[in-house]
This record gives sequence, structure tokens and C-alpha cells, in this order.
Amino acid sequence: MTNFTNTKYKYKAFGLVCESEIEIPAFLKVSTNASVQFKVQISDELPEFERDYVYEEPYCRLNESEFEYQVEGVANYFVKKGDTILIQACCEDWNTILLYFYSNCMVALLFQRNLIPFHVSGVIDPKGGVWLFAAPSGIGKSTTAIKLKEKGYDLFTDDTALVYLIGSICVAEASYPLIKMWKATLENQTTYDTSQTYQLRPDVEKFGGFFHESFMDEPMKVNGIIFIEEEGDQFETKRLKGIEGFQRLRNNVFRSQWINGMGKAKLQFELLSAISKTAPFWLAKRPVETLSYEFFAESILKEIICIEKND
Repeated sequence: MTNFTNTKYKYKAFGLVCESEIEIPAFLKVSTNASVQFKVQISDELPEFERDYVYEEPYCRLNESEFEYQVEGVANYFVKKGDTILIQACCEDWNTILLYFYSNCMVALLFQRNLIPFHVSGVIDPKGGVWLFAAPSGIGKSTTAIKLKEKGYDLFTDDTALVYLIGSICVAEASYPLIKMWKATLENQTTYDTSQTYQLRPDVEKFGGFFHESFMDEPMKVNGIIFIEEEGDQFETKRLKGIEGFQRLRNNVFRSQWINGMGKAKLQFELLSAISKTAPFWLAKRPVETLSYEFFAESILKEIICIEKND
């Protein structure tokens, strides 16, 4: 239930602290003394663009510092200058309102702050290193992470994360402690029971589960980035060269269609170049007709993660 008191809530997501007029369940609560980088506010009327927008989709318009997103019957959103997200609610279904906030407004805000989010899920190995799974929606990033969670690997992030360098070390910064699962995944895992999840949207059989207690909100070293493909009839793995990783990682920038309109093409190229020189890249192919993510996760564990740890 979203609270509309005069209380200001403070949260952390993607390493950034926000002050919010509403409860944001997926974000991590932080001390009221924490320095604020952006604000989330409710507004009865959204502002006009101060500059011409340079990119338009059916539901959004944007330029380098302003972003508008509209979902009919749900909410209208406006993100500006990397420090403010305005929400004009059109319904009372706050699970749905926040779903679009998480997956669109937060990404726009990151771009405005010169941060590049990637379309990845990930887990933490017992020694504290992060393994990221990169793939388009529906290929099995979250399911693979859930299955490795059952084998002792804590969840790191779901769907999005920042990846960058600290010195010469490639690190990842998690988004927030919410994992999204299709109904088939929910019914074939042991991490969550149904009482610990909620339906993300009433018209879609996809569910959310939280992992606040184990969430790591600091940058962590990336031990490997694994690109998942669904192809053929056998499990296959392959170690990729840096240039191959560069190309594939570019295809897994979250909301990459906004990059040019946001003026971040040069920033993206420089970041991808730096990551490709430091991070180990792997390809894992999952058989098309095989429904066993248990087998897939076990194979990744044996043929990639254990091999990389022994090198």
C-alpha cells in the first residue's frame, strides 16, 4: 500500500539516494541524514519541455535533460535534469504505476546523470564476486539467477545494473532488491512462496519478490558477464574475446534506443571500450526445447563459473 502522508521517505537505488513523497517498496531504505541526489514527487500537472524534444516514441518524448512518459489510464511521468521525477497518477493501482517508474523513469534519470544501465540480472558467488547474465527480456536472466540462488549464490540484481570501472577493476552496482518472475518460474523455484510475492500488473502473469535483507548496495567486482542465448538443441558455452563482448554488451544497454536522443553515444562507447578490456565475457546457449532451467544453471556453474574461479 502506497502511503500519502506528509512524510518524506529516503531510499537508495543504483547507488543514488532519493527523497520521495511516496513509499517505493522496491528501493532500499536509508538514513534520513543521507545526502539526496534526486527527488520523487507527485504532481497534478506536469511541466512543458523547456527545450525541443529530439526523440519521440508513441508513449515518450525526450531530449538530453527532459523525459516524458505516458501510460494511458495508469500515470504520466516527467524526469528532468537528473534530479527530479514527477508522477501524475491516473489510477490507484500503485503496483502498476511503480512498475513503469522502475523500468522507464529510473533509466531516463540515470542517462541524465551520465550513467549507463545494462539489461542484466546477477548473483554473488560465495567469495563475493558478481556474475551478470545479459539477454533480452524473456530469455531467462531472472530464472537463471533464481536457480543459482537455490545453489547458494545470493541474488545481486534483477533486470538492470550499472557496470563501470573503479581504477582498473570492473564493478557492478545493483539496481534495487526486486526480482521479477513469470508465473512458470514462480511455480518452479523454492526461494519464494506465493505469500512473499505480488502480481506486478493485473493483466500480466508476472510476479515480484523482494530480497532487501541480502541486498548489497555497494559496487562489487565483476567476475564475469555471461550472455545467454536460446538456440539449438544442446547446451554450449564459449569464452568470448573483448571485441565480441563489446558488441554484445552494446546490444544489452537498457533502453538503448534513447542513447542518441539523450546525447550519450560517446559516453556509451568509452564505457563499453573500458569494460571490454577488463571483464571476462562468456556465451551460454540454452536449448530451445529444453524447459529445465535447473540443468541450465547447473551447467553454467560447472562449465563457466567454476572454470573461471580456477583460472
